[in-house]
Amino acid sequence: MTSRLQKDLDSIQRLFLLYITVAYRTTPTAAHQVVTGLQALHLQIQQEATYVRVARARSSSNFFTFIFNRTDYESKRSGIHIHPHNFLLHNQISFAENHSDSGAKAIYIDGSKTDEGTGSAYCIFENYGIIASWEGKLDFSNSVFQAEILAIKMAIEAASSLHRSIKIWTDSLQV
Repeated sequence: MTSRLQKDLDSIQRLFLLYITVAYRTTPTAAHQVVTGLQALHLQIQQEATYVRVARARSSSNFFTFIFNRTDYESKRSGIHIHPHNFLLHNQISFAENHSDSGAKAIYIDGSKTDEGTGSAYCIFENYGIIASWEGKLDFSNSVFQAEILAIKMAIEAASSLHRSIKIWTDSLQV
């Protein structure tokens, strides 16, 4: 980064620092940065650029004397982890009214809204006993639909950590 660009960034940041600190115009920009706890813009830009190169572009980079190697950091997994051929939708979703309770692992979810607020929960059953549960309270402005969706999301996260097929049961007609 050129010194001219650094000066331009300092002059831009200086105006905001003057308004934040309500200090005299003669106070140096570096003093304003220390008082507010804000980093110089050119350093922040270099730091963000290093992060993007390492985390997103997956290439090695250095920030002053520090060397950041892409292999030292985990990458975020994205997308589905099931091959699309093996994911047959008609085998995954059932609209049957009744189900047979075989004692196998199943997650039951529900969301509701009362005068006390909106909430959602799930219970994981195995061999007719609860092995895990979760419940969450939402804001009064949230709807039952949002509560049901949150319960489904949390149940899917719990089911994915079990690493086996599991059935999620809901009584919702909204979802």
